[in-house]
Amino acid sequence: MDSPFRSVSLILFFITTITLSTLAVAQSSTIGVQYISRLLDIQDRERAPPSVQLAAAYAVLQRLLPSHYSAFQFRIISKKQCGGEYCFILRNHPSSYIRGTPEIVISGVTGVEVLAGLHWYLRYWCGSHISWDKTGGVQVASMPKLGSFPRVQDAGVFVKRPIPLNYYQNAVTSSYTFAWWDWKRWEKEIDWMALQGINLPLAFTGQETIWQKVFQVAFC
Repeated sequence: MDSPFRSVSLILFFITTITLSTLAVAQSSTIGVQYISRLLDIQDRERAPPSVQLAAAYAVLQRLLPSHYSAFQFRIISKKQCGGEYCFILRNHPSSYIRGTPEIVISGVTGVEVLAGLHWYLRYWCGSHISWDKTGGVQVASMPKLGSFPRVQDAGVFVKRPIPLNYYQNAVTSSYTFAWWDWKRWEKEIDWMALQGINLPLAFTGQETIWQKVFQVAFC
């Protein structure tokens, strides 16, 4: 059965290809800003339903911390609740004192924001970190036992994304490394990207064809 997170990766692929096509026809910085604004509108409109994003986020949690799965509750919220921007919010669960209930509630505008919030909590409250294998990998030995998770301040923790799109990858990686990956390895990388808050990974497959069509229309 395919992971729910595959849906998120496909959405990111289409967003990336639209970005590359849009930027190719931008003739000035002002026009570029207009196209980026249009892209963000498309991104908001075409985003996967909250149920799909939550399923994807919980699937990442299950792969990352299966023994602590029950400690977290995820929620998708509107941009209005973040002042019109992208953000995540950490709160103590109101019933966390009851054994067996979630201890931390993580809310975000998208599934990526939710998972970025999860990583934020793991880093700054649990002393854990999720990195590439060569730089430490999944470092969760310091995770507390269920029922003893550190509480955040009563007012909660509000973190706003400083920029709407977080870019990742470079041209050579696509052919030198990605060409040899199977789905399991891709899934691991996509999980890592989401935990880091990355929402604009490059997708080079088919890029040249898109560029060719764009330039033919714009300049021929």
